[in-house]
Amino acid sequence: MTPFLEGNMKKTERINDMLIFLNNKRYFNLKDLMARYDISKSTALRDIQSLEEIGVPIYSELGRNGSYKIIENSVLSPIYFSVDEMYALYFSILTLNGYKTKPFNVESIALENKFKHVLPDNVSKNISIMERTLSFEVTNHSNFSPFLKEILQGIFAERVYHLTYLKKGEEQALVAQFIRVESKFGQWYAKIFNFETNNVQIIRCDKILSIVETSNINPKNLEELLSYLTTFHRKPDAIDFSVIVNQKGKDIFDKENYPSMRMQKENENYIITGYF
Repeated sequence: MTPFLEGNMKKTERINDMLIFLNNKRYFNLKDLMARYDISKSTALRDIQSLEEIGVPIYSELGRNGSYKIIENSVLSPIYFSVDEMYALYFSILTLNGYKTKPFNVESIALENKFKHVLPDNVSKNISIMERTLSFEVTNHSNFSPFLKEILQGIFAERVYHLTYLKKGEEQALVAQFIRVESKFGQWYAKIFNFETNNVQIIRCDKILSIVETSNINPKNLEELLSYLTTFHRKPDAIDFSVIVNQKGKDIFDKENYPSMRMQKENENYIITGYF
């Protein structure tokens, strides 16, 4: 790894990067910091002291190599953000306001207030002005999807479920494993692997009536399932196409397109390729 040059990085920037570098590490040596940041031993020792002062639970172990242990702790160490990063994070939080349900156990208004509470006064003042002068389009998600959190946890844990799903007003039973959750056109959609048809399909999350885990079927590896997503739209009799469009055509493509379509620039025009 190319070392960070001490002369080109302020101490505050270096400490912030160390928080990221040491995240999820249980042990590290003094020489790790010296090599990564191209700093002297005395500077590395002062940086470790600074980390301890801001709450990183570090203690040294006996030995000549300067070994340190980071105590396992459920409380995250502080991370420092630039002003532009604070602006970006705040407006990212605002996009959650358009969602009636979210796959996280958090209320966007409470999160917004908590974030505002810790902002410096000048940043908070600028954000208040930006709220009135800068607008991000957020599609309103008005339908309630009660199982989003369970779906996301099921993806992480590679679980198989018995699902009851409402399609065209009729209940259907599925045995499926969730692969991906997507937000499109004001709806939450889930891509699932249907064990009865051995195919990937897309269902609307707000149409799921019940979800019950089953251990009767061996789950598939998530990486394998994700690899299916690149080709699952394509039917055996699919027809390939290629069309040249101008800037106006590109603008239309950017607003809405299908997963089977790709676009690339060629000279003054654009080529859209895909299949149907």
